[in-house]
Order: sequence, then C-alpha cells, then structure tokens
Amino acid sequence: MSNVSWGKDIEIKRWKAVVPAVLGLGVIFYFYGEDIKDVGLGDVVYSSRAALALASAVGLLAIRDLAYMVRVKMLSLGQFSWRSSLNVILLWEFASAITPSVIGGSPIAIYLMRREGMTLGRSVATVLATSLMDEFFYVLAVPLLLFIIGMDAFIPGDLSSSAEAGLRIMFYAGYAIHCAITVFIMFVLFIAPNATRLVILRVFRSPGLKKWKLQAERTTQEWMLASESLKGATRGLWMKTLGVTFVSWTARFFILNAVLYIFFESVQNVEVFARQLSLWIAMLASPTPGASGIAEFSLPVFMQGVAVVGGATVLIWRMLTYFIYLIIGSLLLPGWLVRTGRKIH
Repeated sequence: MSNVSWGKDIEIKRWKAVVPAVLGLGVIFYFYGEDIKDVGLGDVVYSSRAALALASAVGLLAIRDLAYMVRVKMLSLGQFSWRSSLNVILLWEFASAITPSVIGGSPIAIYLMRREGMTLGRSVATVLATSLMDEFFYVLAVPLLLFIIGMDAFIPGDLSSSAEAGLRIMFYAGYAIHCAITVFIMFVLFIAPNATRLVILRVFRSPGLKKWKLQAERTTQEWMLASESLKGATRGLWMKTLGVTFVSWTARFFILNAVLYIFFESVQNVEVFARQLSLWIAMLASPTPGASGIAEFSLPVFMQGVAVVGGATVLIWRMLTYFIYLIIGSLLLPGWLVRTGRKIH
C-alpha cells in the first residue's frame, strides 16, 4: 500500500482506512443489525420525500466540501489552485478519519499543504487560521442557540440525573476548551507571533533538539512572514472566510437533519442541530480514528428526546460524513503522491 512520510513524525498509510471502517461498521451492525434488517421494505424508505431528503443530504455534503475548499483557497492568499484546494480538503478529511479524534488531522494537513508547494511556515499559519475559523464557529454558535432554545435542548432526555449532570459538565468543559483554543491561536498567530517564535527557538536550543535548530529558525521565519500576511489581510477577506466557515459547518450538521427526513415527515431541526454541538465534543474526545465506534454508539443517545435514531439512520449518516472520506482518500492518495512529488523534490 501507499505510504507517505514527513521526516519521522507524520505518516499516512492508506491501509489504515480499513481499521476505522471495520470498527465503525462493526458497532453499527452489532447494536443495530436487527433494526437495519427491518428497514427498506416499506413505503417510507422509497417515498418521494425520502428520495428528496437523501438528495438533500448529498447536496449538503457537496456544499460542505465546496465551502471548505473556498476557505482554504482564500487563506492560502491565492497560492493554491482550485484543484490543490480540493485535494487538501479531501485528504485532510481522510487524515482526520484515520487518526484519533483527540489528535485530529491538522498535523497531517500541514504536510498536505507543504506537499502542494506551500512553505512549511506558511502551511502552519494557514492551518492555524483555518482552525481559528472553526473555533469561532463553535464559540459563536453555542451562545446563539442557547439564546434561541435554551440549555436543555443541548442535553439528551430520559437520562439519569447523574448521567445528565455528567453531560452538562462535559458540555461546559468542552465549550471552555474551545474558547481557550480560540484565544491561544489568536495569541500565537496575531497578537504575539514573535514572542511565540522566540519560545520555540529556545526549546530547539536544548541539547536533544539542537540538530533541528536551523530548520526551526527557517520554519518560524516563514511562519512570521505568513502571520504578517494574514494580519494584513482585509477585513472583507476575514468576514468572507468566517462566512464560508459557517456555511460549511451548518451544511455538515444539517446532513443529519436531511437523513432524518428520509424516515420522518417532520424533524425538530434546531434541536437536532444543537444536540450535534454536544455530540461533537464527545467525538473530539474519542481515542479511536475519526471517533469510529464512539460516534455510531453515541448518536442515538444524544438524540434522545428530539429524534428516534435507528441503525439505518446511523449507517447513512456515517456513510455521508465519514466512510465516504475513507473511500475517496484511499482512491485519491496514490495519484496525488505521484503528482505532488514533483513540487517538493
């Protein structure tokens, strides 16, 4: 199988897509096997409403990736072509799908941008900027929905008092972490990039890291230049970037809403959206690749009280938001390695 390595730190192995796929599908069929067998014979599944709902889910998937692609192209300040931006997004999702959620795909995203011809320092700055936009979405969306529907809409119903208290603590802690990450990225990227650079260089002066000192100096200098470029970007660019971020994340979460319409005539759309903000925190804390297993088990739990989620719903949802990126990434990776090898050698 195809392997990619960046030094000795980052490695993408295509065969690793098999592990989370088996884990996720195993959980689905273990818990919901009988439920899935019972679905597919009735008029509900084959109705025009179900067909339209499925088409809407696929359309939302396309909107999500298109918005991500536009964002990467804008934050690259014109350095990436549309093709490069699309490759980065699809392989970034693939990397996120095969790495533990607590780690995420950002370290590999830096490598992806580097291989597409961007300097290492600018790649770091661009990934930080995209992460900042993602954090802004979460930090702003939660209080907005709290104002509209209240806190109870974020917490699953029919839970024991101890389980409910635990989920509330997890939600508050997760939101606080998102706020802290937002402040941290703004600090290192915009407020005090030079101070951050000096700290990094001091670390690489230690005996065990001295051999990478020159590389660290070059990378942090590139990063400083990228930071200055991003700081000098117009307010209009940042508003557009934040706007497409909101479009991409809204489309991402509304995929589940569309999937639910396959099985139900009405859906509590705002409440389902809010529950996914809570579920997202649980998925981010997962030690499994792409939250495989955890996501499939947790979705019905988090939707209690607002939607009846069965095995077929979980399977279609994960197919559109997770398994599809394992498939696309596995197919895209070999040719991309060959094509981009010319840009870095």
